[in-house]
Amino acid sequence: FVCENDAYPALDMAGMRRNGLSHMVRFVPVRCLGSVNMAWIRDALSAGMDGAMLLGCAYGDDYQCHFVKGSEIATRRMENIGDTLSTLGLESERCRTEQVAITDFDLESERCKTEQVAITDFDKLPAIINGFVDQIVEMGPNPFKGF
Repeated sequence: FVCENDAYPALDMAGMRRNGLSHMVRFVPVRCLGSVNMAWIRDALSAGMDGAMLLGCAYGDDYQCHFVKGSEIATRRMENIGDTLSTLGLESERCRTEQVAITDFDLESERCKTEQVAITDFDKLPAIINGFVDQIVEMGPNPFKGF
């Protein structure tokens, strides 16, 4: 799931410069990351998707979200995703939140890795996304795939 305000333009810039992204990734643009709820992720994973990454705007002192607190809401929801995934019998590492921001600073979440990348550092996004894909490939396919 990709926020249309900061993350999607950064992905666009990476694509225009032909920075390589894994062919296994599909982007779902959303108006705001705060609109993504755990039911969407649960449904996607129970339908067989191998993992889910949320790319959104930064929050904190230099809040970048265009919809007031969308990214912060999404991150709070994602802190609890581990419980939902264990209920499904899946690893909590199958879900990750990344923030694409105007400024650079790091935050750590208990259950999901959160990393800040400046919108002008679009060249870092392929490494972040491809690293997540490698992590998912290492875990193996979702056991719900094909059901």
